[in-house]
Amino acid sequence: MCTMQGVCRVVAAGSSEGFNLALAPGDFVIAADGGYRTAIEAGIEPDLFVGDYDSLSPELVDSISCDRVELPCAKDKTDTLVALEEGMKRGYTEFHIHAALGGDVGHEIACVQCLHYLREQGAFGFLHGHGQTVFILDENNGTFKLHEEPGTRLSVFSFASAAVGVEEHGTQWELSGAVLKPGDSIGVSNKIVEDEVTLSVASGALLVVVG
Repeated sequence: MCTMQGVCRVVAAGSSEGFNLALAPGDFVIAADGGYRTAIEAGIEPDLFVGDYDSLSPELVDSISCDRVELPCAKDKTDTLVALEEGMKRGYTEFHIHAALGGDVGHEIACVQCLHYLREQGAFGFLHGHGQTVFILDENNGTFKLHEEPGTRLSVFSFASAAVGVEEHGTQWELSGAVLKPGDSIGVSNKIVEDEVTLSVASGALLVVVG
């Protein structure tokens, strides 16, 4: 999904519980404000810092040695969204936002909105945190394949509007040609039972939660 050798990994300022980042050659790491602390404590030196410093101590701010994009505290975009924009400027189209889940609900929802923003730009993104992964799947993605341990939870919801022609196979309760509407809860807390799960939607979009 990415035109670069690696992917862009943004370390957000959410909960760092369970944070684990295995880098591959070519990955580009951006620390979004307080995410700098999470990265440094995990022994990861970011390639770029983006933020307004509002969630970092003066000592940590002084220790930043990578390139910086300094932002004002009063702004219309989150530090995470600006970090994604910086990644796209560098040619990345696949994004992984770490430490994005398990913290403030408002910021979690803002991160989901970031996934929608990436989708509108022709990019693709994942949220990671607290042992879970979240992403948006639409008709442009074709058949998406998941490889997770049997027993892993999987939830799918319509995103923004009705999701039509939903296919979900390899789970305890499979879907074929289903229509999921906003307000439906039929897709919550399914269970993976096969080594490979396939997901697709004919029109609309799915919000997928793994774990």
